[in-house]
Amino acid sequence: MKCPICGAAKLVHDTRDVPYTYKGESTVLTQVTGDFCPACDESILDAAESRRTMSLMLAFNKQVNAAMVNPDFIASVRKK
Repeated sequence: MKCPICGAAKLVHDTRDVPYTYKGESTVLTQVTGDFCPACDESILDAAESRRTMSLMLAFNKQVNAAMVNPDFIASVRKK
């Protein structure tokens, strides 16, 4: 099957470690299984793998957001 995004290459079924960046912070999502385009690096995942990957992304996003917020600011907002 050709890549539905770029149409330039045939998708390759593989399991890879996928880099992910959120607000300038990076991590690696390990062992993501899906169909990958060698031309544009797009990936197509099945429903279960997509849910698993999104769960990892959201957990990382929460971690980044928690590290960026000053606890004193939160305390001052809650006091109002």
